[in-house]
Amino acid sequence: MKMNSSLLDAIGKRSYVIGIVGKVGSGKSSVAQILARDYGFVVLDVDTFGHRALESEKEAIVKEFGNEILDTDGNVNRKNLGAIVFANSRKLSRLNSIVHPRMKDEIIAEISRNPSKNYVIDAALLFEIGLDEVCDFIVSVDAPNGDILERVQKYRGWDKARVLDVLNAQKYLELLRDRSHFVIFNNKDLAKLEKQVEFFILEII
Repeated sequence: MKMNSSLLDAIGKRSYVIGIVGKVGSGKSSVAQILARDYGFVVLDVDTFGHRALESEKEAIVKEFGNEILDTDGNVNRKNLGAIVFANSRKLSRLNSIVHPRMKDEIIAEISRNPSKNYVIDAALLFEIGLDEVCDFIVSVDAPNGDILERVQKYRGWDKARVLDVLNAQKYLELLRDRSHFVIFNNKDLAKLEKQVEFFILEII
């Protein structure tokens, strides 16, 4: 879809921060990329900020979880750390308490550097990190579980059991849908997905 000049002009009259939430494989990144490509939004991928936070908070993380979470180069090994925290909710909460404040601060700082731009925050953990506080609008992206299974197995290489475990852990996102301003349903039809994003833009300008 080509950029709509009239919509771009309308969006340009003020700055927006849009939060995108949804289960793994639901299509959050696809929606964020449409907003970037067609409407000029800057995408802030929370995973990228999460990787930075692991390194910047490495001392505190090692103190909490031990040297076994480091690789041979002394960097945080996300696979080893994940194996520890995802098997223990208390440890996961402890890790989140270390890295989430850093992630939130860095994302807010990024937005503050260019406040006239429009931003879209791609974050499954938007509410947990507290990033909903900086969003003008929140969009929830949903998709059929069958499509999610197919998509995640194909693009992430996860087996079916792992996908189902993550989906089960993310059931709470369905309860948080009421806190979203707009719901987009992604059934693999790109044209329909683009149209729903356009409807969302028309609603907020």
